[in-house]
Amino acid sequence: MFRFLIFLACLYMVMGCTSINKSHMNSSIGISVTSPMDAKIDVDMTKKLVGYASGGYLFHLLKVSGDNKFADGINYNSGSGDKGFIGKVFEDFSNVEEVKAAAAYNAIRTSDADVLISPQYVIEEGNWNPFYKLIKVKVTGYPGKVISIKNKY
Repeated sequence: MFRFLIFLACLYMVMGCTSINKSHMNSSIGISVTSPMDAKIDVDMTKKLVGYASGGYLFHLLKVSGDNKFADGINYNSGSGDKGFIGKVFEDFSNVEEVKAAAAYNAIRTSDADVLISPQYVIEEGNWNPFYKLIKVKVTGYPGKVISIKNKY
């Protein structure tokens, strides 16, 4: 009986360690949805908003300190163009965009603004330590208040 149980355990281990991989040729499908809308925004050019944020990353990847509230849609100031595969991979691992979004949030939350107009970022990255990376961001821009949003048609 003991030998039979050993045999079943070995059989289970051999059969349980299989994997199936099915691949096929595919292509990405680019879907884009646009909405023709016009926004009327009142910009106060008499004052500037300022926001600061920082983030500490263990092994340059795992966030261990920093802000945890972010503004959406602030990556329009990123470089455009074809960066190639390697450039896109490293951009995905970059934590700068997250810290920029936190700085934009901190700038907007101190006012009654809806958007930050013409943001300018000052970015400090400490890359000298292979185990820890510190990113500091300062953003300045004008406060904008959305007056109306209408369809173009």
